[in-house]
Amino acid sequence: MRRSIRLWGFGFLALLSLVVGAYALLMYGVPSSIEDRPFATEKVGELPNLWITVLWIHAVSSGIAILIGWVQFIKRIRIKKLHIHRMIGLIYSVMVTVGGITGLYLAWYASGGWIGKTGFMVLAGLWLYTLYRSLHSILVNRNAAQHGHWMIRNYALTCAAIALRIYVPLAAILFGITDTEVSFSVIAWLCWIPNLLIAELIINKRAVQTHKVRVR
Repeated sequence: MRRSIRLWGFGFLALLSLVVGAYALLMYGVPSSIEDRPFATEKVGELPNLWITVLWIHAVSSGIAILIGWVQFIKRIRIKKLHIHRMIGLIYSVMVTVGGITGLYLAWYASGGWIGKTGFMVLAGLWLYTLYRSLHSILVNRNAAQHGHWMIRNYALTCAAIALRIYVPLAAILFGITDTEVSFSVIAWLCWIPNLLIAELIINKRAVQTHKVRVR
């Protein structure tokens, strides 16, 4: 029963990742059309021209990261197709690095006042930090378990993109808040903090299971 729930949960996560990743690439993948998108329209003219370019780079890199990141948690690929795991890992790491750096820039101009800006800056910083810790764990320390733990945290932060696209319409439907200057002061934190808490629960559960196996 538990295994079935986990599989359904993972399948749902994969589906959301594919939908949101594809959405990012379709909506913002063509630089010339970004200014016509709803999110960008209200910003054009108020922000530096560089903002549009950075938004495009961020959308493409983050979109690819969320599209492929979930594949890394498929055990069969990690064990039997290690070369595929490493190739996807390389692409994912590059995309997260680019997405994190551009995310820091975009956070400076984010809606939600200083609270919203800070929330998105912390998210981008933790996204880069957890990637660094994950890569350091496997490349330097050769600790596959720690590598896996840090990647769980990292992809949980990647999934902030999913949460963001759920909370924005929910804020409008449940509370009638459509102005991101208001909603982002909360959503900038809400889109990733619960994700990290869930990641920690998963990591702790795995640690307990591993300990029980060793004791036996």
